[in-house]
Amino acid sequence: MTPEEFIRVYLPLGDGLYRVAFRLLGKREEAEDAVQDLYVKIWNNLDGLDRVDNPEAWCLVVLRNLCIDRLRTKGAQRAVRAGEELPDEVPPEQSGRLEQTLSAVRSLPARSRELLHLRLVEDLSYAEISRETGLSENALRVTFHRIKQQLKKKI
Repeated sequence: MTPEEFIRVYLPLGDGLYRVAFRLLGKREEAEDAVQDLYVKIWNNLDGLDRVDNPEAWCLVVLRNLCIDRLRTKGAQRAVRAGEELPDEVPPEQSGRLEQTLSAVRSLPARSRELLHLRLVEDLSYAEISRETGLSENALRVTFHRIKQQLKKKI
């Protein structure tokens, strides 16, 4: 495939690919990076693209895999950071309460757990979380209020 064919065939797919990446990753910057990684991968493999029958479908599969890799890597990094902040030993009188709280947090939807992590573990402000997630600060306040209510019911 020539660079001109790349420009004609693959570049127009960018908007749709970005929307898919944003839907999977939930963050504008992450989605842009994933699409950029896809285009780098395509560019580096121009010779092999002649065998691709459906460029859009091929791009969607590769993009989905890139997004999954990003989510796995980010999840592993967050687990390590969160684990570093937990004490090595919990006093016996608090272990039941801690397990109950952790169980309640685990039962929350993934998006709620993500927001809690950003606020409580990474100690981000509403403005910072808003920039990272694309949610307004008012929406975040309402969401955190609802999360607190859910946790209170479960604990």
